Amino acid sequence: MNQKETKKIMLFSDLDGTALQSDHTFNQVTIDMVKDVYDKGHYFIPITARSTKDAIFQQAVNLNIDKHQGIAIANNGTHIYDFKTQTYIREAYIDNTMLENIFKTTYGKIGKYKVHYFSNDITYVYGDGENSRYWSDIMNIDYKVISSFEEIETPVNHLTIILADNATDEQRTEFLEEFAFVKTQLDITQYTNRVFELCTKGINKGEAVQYTLKHLGLDESNSDVYCFGDSVNDIPMFKMTQYPVAMNNAMEELKQLAKFHTSSNNEHGVANFINQNILREE
Repeated sequence: MNQKETKKIMLFSDLDGTALQSDHTFNQVTIDMVKDVYDKGHYFIPITARSTKDAIFQQAVNLNIDKHQGIAIANNGTHIYDFKTQTYIREAYIDNTMLENIFKTTYGKIGKYKVHYFSNDITYVYGDGENSRYWSDIMNIDYKVISSFEEIETPVNHLTIILADNATDEQRTEFLEEFAFVKTQLDITQYTNRVFELCTKGINKGEAVQYTLKHLGLDESNSDVYCFGDSVNDIPMFKMTQYPVAMNNAMEELKQLAKFHTSSNNEHGVANFINQNILREE
């Protein structure tokens, strides 16, 4: 893992289950590590499924990435923000006509579909749900129960559709067939046996890493790129990054894709790996 002096070191890290502890906070060890990374002229870039407001303007700020004039990535890649220029490198939203079609296909189907629409600072739902409200509270974003499409008043960057409890293979197949119409514009990613994410076609964490590198004029010839993760949405990033690092608490598939492994998110695994294997070698 020796880096040439001329190479920029790019460190992309998931948050929940990775850089964040299980209590949703950053340990001081991680905050200090981020400062050391930027002090040495490199980048530590959070890349998360969390909403724009939280990922960029709360969590990245908690890491002082705004002060370091770094970059942060939200919604698995739809929004990429450069604190140096205080502008978005990219903002991607789902077409309104597509959203309306999804609303018409799902609204009122109680017990069959739950839908969460995510804008930059609001979660829209059909009914109050314990888990969706919990995450809205964690992210400090608004939570709005809607009964008409017109109540979605802000652009939506991605959404999740949740099938019934104990969904069967037949129900999953039926869902994918019913939503085949979205595939011209959106990708469908399966998180669990009942949770599916719909996002702008081609956008995922792996693509967002490459998009960010291109924006900075970097590639494998002039940079060493690491990523850290623990879950399903990190798989594309692990497949498109030189040095993927899996957390000890990561899902097994991610561990199989990883080139390196580190301790869990509650044991400062990201900071420990970077301090011991990257910063120490400089």
